[in-house]
Amino acid sequence: MDSVEFVRIIVEAVAVSILSFMLWHIQRRLEHAEEAEKQMQAELAEERKRVEQMREANNKGTQALLRDRLLQGFHFFYRRGMVTYGEASSYANMYEAYHALGKNGVMDDIYKNFKTIPVRPDAEVYPNEPTGMSDTA
Repeated sequence: MDSVEFVRIIVEAVAVSILSFMLWHIQRRLEHAEEAEKQMQAELAEERKRVEQMREANNKGTQALLRDRLLQGFHFFYRRGMVTYGEASSYANMYEAYHALGKNGVMDDIYKNFKTIPVRPDAEVYPNEPTGMSDTA
């Protein structure tokens, strides 16, 4: 074996070693990236779960407040025996928001009863207020 062939073998061995090391290093980095991706996906899933729980709690709270306000409003208007156009519109908007949150049952019946209450102009119900004041609330 002459010195040229020996150098060629050494260069090939060094090149193969360097390429093998680079391949090993790249593979390790890919494995770490995959592990990091899995961890990020798990954290993202936990965050989504937390956000969904908060959204559900907010929906339930909003629904409870709307239900309470709708019941109070119904009893007030029923006892008074009339409702203004503005009050009727606000009540209908609250009911629609409540209804969109689901689980309506009793409130559907309350709303049907609310719609039987006579509607009067604001000036008739609130004669001492400037026109349109009760509709803006």
